[in-house]
Amino acid sequence: MNDDRESETPPSMLDRIDLILDAVEEAGFLTLSGVMERTGLARSTTHRLLLQMERRRWLFRVGTNYELGVRLFGLGTSGLRTHWFYRRAMPTLSWLQLQTGYIVHMAYLDGADCVYWEKLGSGRFQWEVPTRIGAHLPAHTTAVGKSLLAVQSDDYLHSIEPYAELTPNTVTSTTALRQEIDEIRKRDYAVDRGESIPNVGCFGTTVSAASDDSSTARRTSAAISICVPLAELDNRLIAILLAAKKRISQNMRVNPMIETADDD
Repeated sequence: MNDDRESETPPSMLDRIDLILDAVEEAGFLTLSGVMERTGLARSTTHRLLLQMERRRWLFRVGTNYELGVRLFGLGTSGLRTHWFYRRAMPTLSWLQLQTGYIVHMAYLDGADCVYWEKLGSGRFQWEVPTRIGAHLPAHTTAVGKSLLAVQSDDYLHSIEPYAELTPNTVTSTTALRQEIDEIRKRDYAVDRGESIPNVGCFGTTVSAASDDSSTARRTSAAISICVPLAELDNRLIAILLAAKKRISQNMRVNPMIETADDD
């Protein structure tokens, strides 16, 4: 395939980006070669645009594959619910909500914030938890966010300082938050005691896709939580949360974005 093909494609940069986004959304995920085949763009152009779109978080790369990125999820793209990770996690999220009767969240990390990918729940308490799909909250204030921060490096934690205060319970001390993150890494779950929303408590833990062998690509990662009235924050909920984590991890054991054959 050579650059002569470029003359047959739209000249506008925005048109080319639009072609790539449409192709990736339709397929779920694509390699460089897959994007070239579906869009008709030349290899050099495709490679350059994929790198730029990944840097801007319009795309997310795992190994040699590209999928829609977190910035598009935040804008409400339909990719939010067609994403393979979401589809595999949803049966367990529904099970978790039915088992507990409380609010269940799934979220991902975007810079210093956690972004809500799903919210399940019903009844009066649902309206006392004013989260919504696509909404951002400072990661250090929530159980899902602290879980996600715990799998990042200490340099990452330093990069998102200073820590905003949302309620009187929010941990804003660098030393205190680092100590809490260390504890989360040991026990595999985080706790929010009214730190993001007054009188609401949550337990959270990470759920990840199978790891890949690339040193330059990250895993697709998210976190899930159970949110309850703060007075009902019962440690017995931790076991069912971790059972849900195990179920999701089993469903994610094979990451379809990780190529088994060499490509690009």
